[in-house]
Amino acid sequence: MMRTDVVPPEAAEATGDVAAGTVALTRDRSRPATASGSGNGCLAGDAGAHRDVNAGGCVELRVVNDRLCTNRRGAAEYLNRSLETINRVASPKHRPTTGWREPVDVLDGQEWYALEDLDVFNASYFQVKRTARMARVHQVTLEGDPDELINAKEFRTLIRVTHGAWSKYVEKSVPAWEQDRDGYLIKPDLEEPGRRGIIRSWKRHRVESWINNRPGSASSTGRPKQNAHPDAGE
Repeated sequence: MMRTDVVPPEAAEATGDVAAGTVALTRDRSRPATASGSGNGCLAGDAGAHRDVNAGGCVELRVVNDRLCTNRRGAAEYLNRSLETINRVASPKHRPTTGWREPVDVLDGQEWYALEDLDVFNASYFQVKRTARMARVHQVTLEGDPDELINAKEFRTLIRVTHGAWSKYVEKSVPAWEQDRDGYLIKPDLEEPGRRGIIRSWKRHRVESWINNRPGSASSTGRPKQNAHPDAGE
């Protein structure tokens, strides 16, 4: 359940069918968080339940045409997204492709959106995009002999990282490899001396398993900053 603590601004007064106020939406601690990456609250399939904002977050709400609404800044807090992102997906130019709902009304020069419409948008847009992104990352099938070796260039191309980032991955992994265990990257199946350093190779099935079971996205796994030596690890 979502608790709504209403803190009416001094200048806010309910007039007609519009009531203004600033509210703090806080999580019922008895309910565990069920989403990550795009804020706490409902996922697709639970769009009828209002999302909770992070503790301490404040959203300005108004009852407009008998619907609980917030403005764009409130939508950003409610959906745990930047205001820049909300302005982009909610712009009239992008609404046809993002599916952002039309405002319930325009008051005081601001568009006001129903919280239930924000819940639906979160499930149909942000969560769908996140699921698709995770599927691209984690559902990889590498064609060919599973025991065939692939080199470092092929490996880093599969996980879509730059040469510099890959070199940093290798640098952070070497201490573990020297102890005959996986590190930031899985331990190579073959290491050979090369003209510019050690040439490393991995069996295809091990690379596939590592990609499909690691957390994070293809280009962001909490990787280190890209300031490594360009020739390392090839």
